[in-house]
Amino acid sequence: MPDIPFFDAVGFFAHKIEEVEQQLIAKKAEREILLANQASLERTLATLALLSPDHQKAIQQEVASLKEVLHSTERALASLESDIEMLTAKLAALQIAQEMLHVEGSS
Repeated sequence: MPDIPFFDAVGFFAHKIEEVEQQLIAKKAEREILLANQASLERTLATLALLSPDHQKAIQQEVASLKEVLHSTERALASLESDIEMLTAKLAALQIAQEMLHVEGSS
């Protein structure tokens, strides 16, 4: 018997769907953490803005640093949203293909 691997289409789709679902779960969890961080940073900056001008001047370096972290968080969130959209579309395509395979196989 030749040593040729057998390609299992059903297994391929099941594996790929599971893989994409796991990636999607991880990206969504990361997004939730970043959203919580963003809200916390915004609250912190809003609180610091309530300080007197003298106090604000004393911590302007920290405020600038927090603003940069907020901007970085916003950029990461935008990137994650793009990744989540792509993975969602990929998952839908794989699931449709899997269904087509099942329909084709039952004909």
